[in-house]
Amino acid sequence: MASNVIYLFPTAMEASSFQALMPDAEVVVSGVGMVATSATLVRLWGEGRIDRESLVVLSGVAGSYGEVVAKGEVVEVVEERCIELPERFRTNYTMPKRSALRGVVSNCVHRSGAECCGAEVENMEGASLFALAEALGFRAVEVRAISNVVGEDFASWRMEEAVEALAKRLIDINKELICYE
Repeated sequence: MASNVIYLFPTAMEASSFQALMPDAEVVVSGVGMVATSATLVRLWGEGRIDRESLVVLSGVAGSYGEVVAKGEVVEVVEERCIELPERFRTNYTMPKRSALRGVVSNCVHRSGAECCGAEVENMEGASLFALAEALGFRAVEVRAISNVVGEDFASWRMEEAVEALAKRLIDINKELICYE
């Protein structure tokens, strides 16, 4: 039988604060990027750990295009764009808003620095979650904490601050997410 809620994080570092605050939650580390996340979701589906009744909460850090979203702010991604594909092959994926967090549009990229094209943030995994949720029929939500401005040197990123803010906001909205129909 599948778990009702699985919290999916790209890295163990991004999951660490949340796991410390919610040790009983089912947390899975997917790996970084769309391919690793897709492979993890398909494996979880094949193992019966997620099904049509499940909610998968993808959480991690993201970069903001300029100062559109402040470092440390936690947002809910409601639209994912595969911006790096040639325009005629691009697909946008949308999910219903499920929390009180600010809803944003994100570019899903293989490497940082894609042109924003109207998106507020960028990440490396979200489109795979949205695509597989649509294809397989499970519920999904993506929550991101802003760690950096896109294109900024890694030394300027605020990873620890973002990961701590992410964990706290996930705890705050946990009931909203679980009760969403």
